[in-house]
Amino acid sequence: MSAPEPTAEPSRALGRIAAQNLVALRQGVELCRRLGATRYASVSPHLAHSGVGGHLRHVHDYYRCFLMGIGAGRVDYDNRERDVRFETDLDYAIAGVELTLERLERLDSGAGDLVLEVKMDAEPGEAEGAVWSRSTLRRELRFLLSHTIHHYALIRLLLAAEGVECDESFGVAPSTLEHWRHEPRCAPSPG
Repeated sequence: MSAPEPTAEPSRALGRIAAQNLVALRQGVELCRRLGATRYASVSPHLAHSGVGGHLRHVHDYYRCFLMGIGAGRVDYDNRERDVRFETDLDYAIAGVELTLERLERLDSGAGDLVLEVKMDAEPGEAEGAVWSRSTLRRELRFLLSHTIHHYALIRLLLAAEGVECDESFGVAPSTLEHWRHEPRCAPSPG
């Protein structure tokens, strides 16, 4: 199975979910730039074992596994790099995310139904065939977006505990943002 080739015009279904992933990753980069290197790398021992850098590294690891695996049709999310430098070096992390953004932008818009085998959270000793599940490229992009938003919500909480505000859309699912646009009474009240 060959890797999906880039195309100029994304299909609606894949284009939208891919675009949402791109927006989310760019949102993370923008926040990290605003925070600066020291706050990016800091970890509050009272709140968590990971700071902003740890969460961004974790999110990026999943995208890296996805992009490494689609060409072979097998995405192994357990094969994460866990590069500590990504957690502590803001410039290094931003360069890594920007490379990932470039690779995501080149996904074939017609490949949404590309069948993938996916492995995640395999238990030690499980039979090899039992740990792989069938999925599609589109479904994995949906998973990655949800996973990213989840970690951004955690980042938002970590920063709020330090008195740092995030954009109101940071860590909020696109479907919730859409709901807020149509039901303003459900939107959080400003400051």
